[in-house]
Amino acid sequence: MGSEPPAYQRALLRELAYLFGPEVGPEIKTYGHSFAERLAGDEELVAEICKRFEAVRSEGRFPILSALLMETSGEDLEEFFRSGWAHMALPPRESSLRRPWDPSPWDGDLEAYREDLYAGMAFGMRDVRAFAGEWLEELLRVGYYGMEESLGLPLKQRSGDFFAPPKPLPLYGDAYPTRIAETGQTIWIRLDGPRSPERGYREISVSDEPLRTDAAIVAALTALEGRPLDLGTLRKVLAIGLPLRGESFWDRWNRALEDRRTEEGLRSSLRELRHHQAIDYILMLLRYHRSGFDDLPPQERTNLVVDACAHTNELLEALRKLVTFLEHGRVSYRGPAALKVAGRDIEAAVLRDVDGLTNREIGERLGVPLPTDFRIKADHPTVRKMVGRGRRALRTALGEDGWKEQVQGMKAEAKRWRSRSEVQRQAELEAEALDVPYDEVLRRLEEGSGRSGEEGKHGIREGVAF
Repeated sequence: MGSEPPAYQRALLRELAYLFGPEVGPEIKTYGHSFAERLAGDEELVAEICKRFEAVRSEGRFPILSALLMETSGEDLEEFFRSGWAHMALPPRESSLRRPWDPSPWDGDLEAYREDLYAGMAFGMRDVRAFAGEWLEELLRVGYYGMEESLGLPLKQRSGDFFAPPKPLPLYGDAYPTRIAETGQTIWIRLDGPRSPERGYREISVSDEPLRTDAAIVAALTALEGRPLDLGTLRKVLAIGLPLRGESFWDRWNRALEDRRTEEGLRSSLRELRHHQAIDYILMLLRYHRSGFDDLPPQERTNLVVDACAHTNELLEALRKLVTFLEHGRVSYRGPAALKVAGRDIEAAVLRDVDGLTNREIGERLGVPLPTDFRIKADHPTVRKMVGRGRRALRTALGEDGWKEQVQGMKAEAKRWRSRSEVQRQAELEAEALDVPYDEVLRRLEEGSGRSGEEGKHGIREGVAF
């Protein structure tokens, strides 16, 4: 990158794209240096841009450009818009970037650098962000090996190759799959193992170790796509909404929500579960790693989905604990308890400032018992202190005026909510919970509410496919 900070460059690039106009502005980010070269040879366009800038620079619409070009002559202005802007706003060409494996001891040898990366380079790195970038680039180079598709079997790490770039079995080396009868687990038997110094021949080795890079990619995807899910609610929904071949959970959920006969209990479960995207991610993993997944009996498919979600919950919780520990530096960190207290304090402040409740009413809402001398003093010190702490936290985060604006905005939203019908409220809750268009949900609910009679008496129940 250039000498300017990335945020500054992005802001400058936005001003330039706007100044250059809708005809050519988007090409700056899309084509970068190649666009800059074309612009440098188009004197007519350069002159037009200079003229456009001179006409609006006094209006304050381009603060960064105006500050840069405050005392620039006409000739220098043309030179800036001809080529100077590219040196400031665009990253250097790839050929001019110094790659991590260019310096000694690798001297441009990418494979030698990769060998050292897998062997461990954290001792020589000082910036975790740069170190993460190195590994992300390596994962991009390697990609996800996954399954040996012709056999439908998972590729595995070669024994002894844990600290080396992946050469998965059976793509590298003589290896043959075999299934362990007791567990159904597939392992790879490798015939070109290390030579035995005592017996002289190459030993036969066994591998069931997942590829490091595959495990890293699955962990990253799960951290991004996964969500903690209530397994009991999930089983309840799967009992009636297990997707068939080619279907997604989203397809099933939409069908349930669009059916006016769907019972409210099921709608409530769908709203409670919420994250259909996380379940579709699990379904994608299972279908890829198990070619016959959709042909399994429904109960077995349900168990696989629930078990996969259970492992996802464990991984997400482990990641949360690790990151929390790294942030706070001690095992005894009282994060959840402190967070719960802060949440109650903020809720108390909202109930006071937005809803206008008294301290006694707030205590009843939050389960804080009245003090024994309330009839005498008419004071609820516990709630009063909660409100005070909550206000301080909100004012610190938003500023005094910011919190006042937030209060007014929440009051206006509450007023709008109270003006809506029950059907409109239900539609908005469903739309927000399931991330679907409000108008579609409202139309379906209004159509359903207009019907009565025998048709409305039969709802979708557990165990009945929809």
